[in-house]
Amino acid sequence: RTDNGGRTWRRLAGGLPAGDIGRIGLDLNQKNPNVLYAVVENVNPRTEAVGPGLDACAVARPGEPDDDPAVVDGRVVRFKCLVGADGVFSAVGRAAGKALPGKSLAVGLQTDVPRSSCPALAGLDAARICFGYLRLGWGWVFPKGESLSIGLGGMPGGKEDVVAVFRRFLDDCGVPDARTRKVRGAKLPNDAWLREPAAGDVFLCGDAAGFAEPLTGEGIHFALLSGVLCAESLLAGGGAAARYNAACRASITGLFDQARWARALLFREPFRSLAMRRFRAGTGAMERFLGVLSGDADYKDFFRGSLPGR
Repeated sequence: RTDNGGRTWRRLAGGLPAGDIGRIGLDLNQKNPNVLYAVVENVNPRTEAVGPGLDACAVARPGEPDDDPAVVDGRVVRFKCLVGADGVFSAVGRAAGKALPGKSLAVGLQTDVPRSSCPALAGLDAARICFGYLRLGWGWVFPKGESLSIGLGGMPGGKEDVVAVFRRFLDDCGVPDARTRKVRGAKLPNDAWLREPAAGDVFLCGDAAGFAEPLTGEGIHFALLSGVLCAESLLAGGGAAARYNAACRASITGLFDQARWARALLFREPFRSLAMRRFRAGTGAMERFLGVLSGDADYKDFFRGSLPGR
C-alpha cells in the first residue's frame, strides 16, 4: 500500500498469500467506489497442508431438483446454487457440460525482473506494449515497485515456439539471463467465452466462463466483475441464471465481440502495418489503446480516434 503516490510502499498482511506473489488485480466497486477489490496471484508451490484442489466434480444437470448432490473430490455436497470460479480447466464447467474447447485457449508467459538488473528499463514509469513477436499477440512490460513484470501472451500461430519467442523478447528488453531465466506460463481463455455462463443452479465466473478479453488477454477485471454480477443476480432472488446471463451480455461479452473484431483488423495486413505506423508516429494511438486496457474506453473509441487524419 502507498499513501504518497508510490514513493514508499508498505506490504499489507492478513488474508493475503505469504511468500512469493505474482500479478495483482485491482478494481473498484461500481456502486460503491469506497470498496476496492483485489485479486492476488499466489505463485508459491502448493503444499500438502493446503489440501487437494478441485480435481473432480459431478453436479446435477440444470432442470433437476434442487439440493441434488454434487460429488467434489469424492465428497458429497448439497447445494442450491454452485458457483464455479475454478479456472480455465474448470471441473464445475466440465461437469455442467460447459467446458471450454482446448483449441480456443491462448498462452501467457511472464517473469518478474529487478529493475537494477535491467538498466535499459530501470527508469520505466508507465506500461510498455510491444507488438510483432507473436502473430496474434503482444508483449508487455509493467513497472511494479522495484521490479518489472515482463510477459508475452497470445494465440500461437503455426509452428511458433512461444518460449523461444518470449526469451527473445526478454533479450530485447535487456534482461541479462534471458536464455536461462525461469518463467511462469499458463493457458488462458481467448476465443470461446460462454454466451450463457449460467444454467439452472450452476454459475461460472472468470476464466471458467472464458472471460478474458480476446485481444489484450485481460482477465482479472472480468473475473472480478463477473463475480460481482453473479452475486448480485443470486441475491436478487428467482430467475438468477437468466439475470446473470443478461448482465454478462451487457457488461462483458459485448466488449469481447468488439475486441474480436478489433483483433481481426489489428493483426491482419494491411491494417496491421497501418496500426504499427500509427503507434510509432506518436499520434495518440498507443494512449488510446492503453485507455482500452484500463477500461476507460472501448474499441469503438480507439478506432474512431486512430483513423488516418486524426
